[in-house]
Amino acid sequence: MSLSERVRLHPFRWFYGIAIGIATLLWTYVVIHQILWPNYAGPGVPLADYFYGERAKVAAEHPYWAAHKDGVPLTLMAYWRVPQVSMFLFFPGAPTVAALLVTAIGWGRGGLQALLSLYRPLLGNQGWREGVRLYAALLLMVAGVAALSTAAAHFLGGSAARDILWEAFGLQSLGTFLAAWAVALFANQGGLLEELGWRGFAWPIFARRMATPLNAALLLGVMWALWHIPREIPLLLAGQNSLSNLLLGQGLFISMCVSMTIVAVYFVNLAGGSVWPAIIVHGCLNMYGSAFKLQPDGNGGAGNIYNPSIWIWLILAALVLLVAGRDLGWSTRLKLHGKDGETDPTRLWSARTTSKETSDAA
Repeated sequence: MSLSERVRLHPFRWFYGIAIGIATLLWTYVVIHQILWPNYAGPGVPLADYFYGERAKVAAEHPYWAAHKDGVPLTLMAYWRVPQVSMFLFFPGAPTVAALLVTAIGWGRGGLQALLSLYRPLLGNQGWREGVRLYAALLLMVAGVAALSTAAAHFLGGSAARDILWEAFGLQSLGTFLAAWAVALFANQGGLLEELGWRGFAWPIFARRMATPLNAALLLGVMWALWHIPREIPLLLAGQNSLSNLLLGQGLFISMCVSMTIVAVYFVNLAGGSVWPAIIVHGCLNMYGSAFKLQPDGNGGAGNIYNPSIWIWLILAALVLLVAGRDLGWSTRLKLHGKDGETDPTRLWSARTTSKETSDAA
């Protein structure tokens, strides 16, 4: 059996193996570099610390680009300063790279065209008016959560907690506000560089092959969360985290990833499969997460059960389930692409394939 036939038989296995393999190789490089060159940029200054120092300087020099700290523009400028770590753009980009490789190997140019078509803001037989309403509802949800978070921080944590969120959301001026949210929603590292893989390539595979779309979303959320584990190992080896804290943190992180997946795939389905709703939702996850990390009470860490960001996503997921049920908008997506979704570009790799079919295709 050829490589392309193997890929067509098990597309998700190949995708996930490549994605987690890239992540593992990159963080292994960090561990080795820290061990072999602990004084890379001076006494007690390894490469990672040097990079974050330079990144802070770039942020100070370009306050608008740094209004959202996890954006692609700021990261690229920091990599320009320290090109030795530029390969780390492939960590958040690993799922997209994996999806592109798998579709190219398994389905050639047609697969790549189908995958890249998911960057269109709307897919299927819906007009621009429906699209405007959909994205307006999504942005209204984003604004509502930000407003409620700020109000809750004020009443529960006082003015200090409120001011931290105020600054994190870029509310110091109109310029920082527009810059922060434009980057967070459309150029967040995780959102922009991951989502073609997770909610574009992988989601329809799970949705078509599992009993219900809800089951598919639960499994995808867990697999997505576990993909992040390689980045936790350097902290564990350096003694900056304990195994018990790691396990607790991963449990809470998984719950947040599963909840965000439920919200993201619902809007993706309503958009006919476009990954832009997932990019926006993922950017919000990181925006809220980075804002709450700065809280003075220390409850903003991903491993803390009192982290408001975790509860935000649990509540949003519950609301989506109340509105959409276990279907999560999947039937709407099928209708947008014909009765059974025959015009959905993701059908190319998400429809079940047998070994006989791959042989016949070859």
